[in-house]
Amino acid sequence: MRMKKLLPPVLLLSLASGAVLAGCSKEPENGGKSTAQAESEAIGTGYPIVKTKLNLKLVTAKTPQQKKSTDQLKVVQDMEQLTNIHINWDASDQGYQEKKNLMFASGDLPDAFFGSGSLTDSDILKYGTQGMLIPLEKLIDQYAPNIKKMLEKQPDVKKVITAPDGHIYSIPTVITEGANELGEVLFVNKQWLDKLGLSVPTTTAEFEQVLKAFKDKDLNGNGKKDEIPFSFVNGNQLNGIFGLYGAFGLPDNASHIMQKDGKVSYIATRPEFKEATAYFHSLYKQGLIDPEAFTQDRNVYFSKGRGKDGPVFGAFTGYNAENVVGPENAKSYVPIAPLKGPQGHQLVNMYEILAVSKMGFAITSSNKHVPETMRWIDTVFDERHSVEWQFGPVGVNFKETNGDKYEYLPTPAGMSYDDFRCTEAPCFGGTGAILEDTYKKIELSDKIKTRLSYLQIYQPFMKKHTLPAGMFFTVEDSDRLSVLDTDITGYVKKKQSQWVIDGNIDAEWDGYLAQLKKSGLDEFIQIYQRTYDRFQSIK
Repeated sequence: MRMKKLLPPVLLLSLASGAVLAGCSKEPENGGKSTAQAESEAIGTGYPIVKTKLNLKLVTAKTPQQKKSTDQLKVVQDMEQLTNIHINWDASDQGYQEKKNLMFASGDLPDAFFGSGSLTDSDILKYGTQGMLIPLEKLIDQYAPNIKKMLEKQPDVKKVITAPDGHIYSIPTVITEGANELGEVLFVNKQWLDKLGLSVPTTTAEFEQVLKAFKDKDLNGNGKKDEIPFSFVNGNQLNGIFGLYGAFGLPDNASHIMQKDGKVSYIATRPEFKEATAYFHSLYKQGLIDPEAFTQDRNVYFSKGRGKDGPVFGAFTGYNAENVVGPENAKSYVPIAPLKGPQGHQLVNMYEILAVSKMGFAITSSNKHVPETMRWIDTVFDERHSVEWQFGPVGVNFKETNGDKYEYLPTPAGMSYDDFRCTEAPCFGGTGAILEDTYKKIELSDKIKTRLSYLQIYQPFMKKHTLPAGMFFTVEDSDRLSVLDTDITGYVKKKQSQWVIDGNIDAEWDGYLAQLKKSGLDEFIQIYQRTYDRFQSIK
């Protein structure tokens, strides 16, 4: 059993701005601890961690859903009572990036950074190799049995958080959920099909005929010409058309990078990509695709779908129907299996079941109480505490049943589930590990039950060829990718949109391939290849 997806997609590589002090020290010989740190001792393995109250300063990026100050959250207060460690929280929701960069530039560092959004991948690598974040691998073995057990159960997590220099500079945030495997789902308006006496489409040709039937008819009965045969948000993993490219032999993804038998290649140069793009142009030129599909964001998309005059979409893509069209309009739609293409292909992407953010917790070189700090964060990674810090405390958001199982308490009227779970916990801004065994103890939400029903439809057609999420690039490769990606990915997105709208892909294809080569596509692929090879070699 599994639960609601909690994290945003794994953090993308980004370059941290702001200068850092010149001459920062490298890793100390004692594994990251100063003399004062080495002399500090945690109290055994029980609780409290320390006999005399200890104060630590933690910096975190507060999420908008969290209304209370962090020190007032029940899970935080309960943790202090258990451990006897008081946290002085520096929690910001405005101007956090600037504040963080200034801390590193000035050297005025907290004891640790907390939460999945507090440091980027680039921050971790940059400041870890400069000695401002300390290596944690030996400390995990010594002081963090919960974290050590999690890494042993999920060896791929260790691969994700191991930097190119072999060190671990951050404790990750880990969510294991089967529904993560699935990208966008294609929905069709079943009520409109029934009105027209049509069956649910199963092929790309049938889908085209259905969209033609939806066009220019007042199928929602509101007296307006507002029906949109097919809409999506181009370039979005959950609301786009990447998966639909699989009907032509090769599902696409946001990076256009794939691997087969260990060899990395680029999807947007393949004939399958060309054929799929030409198909979508044939739909567009007939007026079957929303003219704003290549310019609208999700807010505009959702606003259209949730119109009060009834459904306007004949077909659309989404994480689920309610997210896009709202609970009332969603009753008109059904999910459909991946479409079969003209050559019989019927494929969709299989994404990572494991959602990992490299960042959950990182200790700085200013920390004089490293063992105690490691004991504290390891307590957060205890199964029950991980559940409470992500989803809310027992007695507020859950009740315990049958000893070690958890059942949701009702969400108060007028409050969303996400707002409710953040009333007494940092939730999206927190950390912890929710693994498969833990999900089996948690009652499934209705949304996840629905999502898993979609997974049953799609699973027979899923193809695993995406690269592992969250691979660690070297600083040099990260810098180079940021330049290459702007030229290459931006160009592909521009040309794909132009070809769907205006056509002419056959005439322009050779020139397009030449431009990609000129922009450094070979080097781009080589960087991904050596990063993937290094990732696979980590034990």
